[in-house]
Order: sequence, then C-alpha cells, then structure tokens
Amino acid sequence: MDYIKLLEEELNTNYKINSNVQVDEGYIIGAGDSYAAGLVVQGKKKGKVFVLDPYEALDFNFDKPVVILSVSGKTKYNVLLARKLRNKTRVIAVTANLDSPLAKESKEVVELPYKPKARLPGFLSFLMSLSALYSIFGLEEDKGGAKGFDIETNPFFVGKGENYGVAYFASLKMAEIFGEPSSYESLELFVHAPIFTTRNRQIIIFSSGDDREKKLKDMIDYTKVISTDCEGAFCNTKSLLYSIILKMKRENWNRIYFLEDEKILNISSEMIY
Repeated sequence: MDYIKLLEEELNTNYKINSNVQVDEGYIIGAGDSYAAGLVVQGKKKGKVFVLDPYEALDFNFDKPVVILSVSGKTKYNVLLARKLRNKTRVIAVTANLDSPLAKESKEVVELPYKPKARLPGFLSFLMSLSALYSIFGLEEDKGGAKGFDIETNPFFVGKGENYGVAYFASLKMAEIFGEPSSYESLELFVHAPIFTTRNRQIIIFSSGDDREKKLKDMIDYTKVISTDCEGAFCNTKSLLYSIILKMKRENWNRIYFLEDEKILNISSEMIY
C-alpha cells in the first residue's frame, strides 16, 4: 500500500466543516488527536473553553455545554461520559460515524464526512475535527502559506497558545508514523526546564508571531532551531503534515508504525475500546 500517496491525497482533500450547532463557551472532551484539537480551541478561546480527556471527565461536574469529539464514535469512555451526561447537560457529539454508540447517546451530532481509503494516522480527520470545532465555537481559520521543513530524529516541538495543541499533535504523529520519541511543550514552560534536554536535538517552534518566540530562536546557537512562517493552528498543522510527508519520502518510509507493532497496538486498542 502506498501510504505516502494516500496521505498526500488527504492533504489535498477539502476539510472545511460548517456546523449548524453553535456554542460560545464550554468543554471539549477527547483523547489523542481529538484532545490535541481541543487544546487548539482552548488556546484560541482564552478561558471560555476547557479540554478534558474522557476518563478524567467522568468525575467532573459540568456547568456548561460539553462537546465530545471522537472520529470513530466508539471509544469507551467518550460513550460512557455521553451516557452519563445525556439528561444532565447539553452534549454535542462530533464524529464521522452517525451509527456509532457516541452518536446514539448524544442529542446533537455534528458529522465529519471522513471516509478513509485505509487505516491511516489522522491527517484529514484532524483537519476536519479542528474545522468543526472552530465552526461550533465561532472561530475563524487562520490564513498563511504552509511550508514543509526537515524533521530530524527526536525533535522537540514548542507552541504558544493555540499552537501548543499543534505541538502535542506533532508528537502524536511522530509516535504513530515513525515509532520515534519526541517532546512537546508550551513556550513558557519549555524555557523553565525542558530546554535542558535539547542539546543535540532539533527544536521546532510552531510560530504565533510572538516576539518572544523570535528572541528564543535568536538566542539558541547550540543546536538546530526551526521556526515556522505561520501564526495560527491551521497553517502550522499543514506545515507539520507536509513536513511529515517530506520525512517519509526522504527516509523511504512507506510505513505506518502503529499498524506494524501488533503487541502494542493490541494493548492500546484494548484500553481505548
């Protein structure tokens, strides 16, 4: 199977979602890519949106609408949470599977028209999820020309505000596609201690146009630093995804690691579903 070609096709597919469901503030529940998308919106809404993973959310008292994001609609704790909250608060499911347990437990559903040709790491599904959340919470997508860059082994991803979610998402893709370790952190926390792990490691800053990001890049002369030309989450996400494909081509990596390590995949699937 030509995974590189399939991922390139996903990047060239329309991902825009216009939701008829509108929420000004509330909670986003999700895990993995969905949690990353929630982090982006949390950074954009600045105190009006909070993201939680579904397992921890089971013990949370909700006082605002809850948006549960799951592409498959089958993850165990998302479904249990939707069932628990069904008659207690407003629950909105965002999923690609209208026949899923999550959709059936939710009174409001926003559909992601995601129909993959094969089992793939989230490229198009993440962009669709992010677009849906932006539409639900009344946010406008940032513009900017996404550009690819070289990703080296064991990089450290840094992002401020909405781009912290992109940094987390980047680390997820490194694990899923290459089976490689990487790190992620917000701008301020990065310089407090994690920066001491970066000698001889590449640092990738998902730029927000902040002067402090530029100062950090200019000060680091002991290792390689890349700062994107973007200011928002969509531009940075696309830049990341282009860069992953460049890495796959450069390393002749026509593989998806998480599909090959059956032992770990079975553990992951058992815990998730």
